[in-house]
Amino acid sequence: MDMEKLQYLAQAYFHQDYDLEAEEPIQILMEFRDGEPPEVVEELRGAMDRVLSSGLREEELAELWLDKAGACYDPRQNGIEMSVWFRQMIDALL
Repeated sequence: MDMEKLQYLAQAYFHQDYDLEAEEPIQILMEFRDGEPPEVVEELRGAMDRVLSSGLREEELAELWLDKAGACYDPRQNGIEMSVWFRQMIDALL
């Protein structure tokens, strides 16, 4: 799995103060999309697509995003399932 790309997003953009940088978490993805080189954005989208198509359960996606990648944003606190969050992230990177 392409953990380094996901870790970069999680740690550089969804750090402990991410909520001071945007009103909504999805806006952080738009900042990533607009601020990073297109090939980096495309590589991340591909990595997220592979994560979603791997068949991981919701708990495994949460562990991947929060524990392994190191993100400080947990979409479940906003009533969003992890699989939906991954799809929203992919869509925001288009």
